Amino acid sequence: MNENRKRIIEIDEEPLPHDTIGSVDLLHRAMDTYKISYESLERLTAIGRDDWEAYLSGDTDLEHIDAGKRSAAFDLIAFLGMGINTPQILPEERLKAIMQGLSESFGFTAETLALQSGVEPSDAERFLAGRKVAAEKRFKLAMGVLFLYFLIYRKPEI
Repeated sequence: MNENRKRIIEIDEEPLPHDTIGSVDLLHRAMDTYKISYESLERLTAIGRDDWEAYLSGDTDLEHIDAGKRSAAFDLIAFLGMGINTPQILPEERLKAIMQGLSESFGFTAETLALQSGVEPSDAERFLAGRKVAAEKRFKLAMGVLFLYFLIYRKPEI
């Protein structure tokens, strides 16, 4: 008896908050809950206040904005509307992501990031490996890495 049985696996996936909440709702939340102003939105997205006001009132879906620019703006608004300090993403994981990004984009090693931050290279290596590092050293590493990130992305185009 060779029965051909199909197996169906059902996976209950909870949608991510930005999948269940619309962009308009996220934008309202960013502005109301997290106090993101129109001026900040303009600076962050290069999309003007009039366009944002029209979007919030339902007069436009911003289709007249370049698709790439619009997509990047909505991605940012999703994070701003959900609040970047969510319990789902620990601060340590955010720092690791920034450190890995700096490494991939600019070739910075754990040693370089540690020395720029005033901690021992072994501390940065342990942190990236997910091992325990003292809170004071994590703080120094976070401040050094974030300031380095700030300097890099604030630089004028060379």
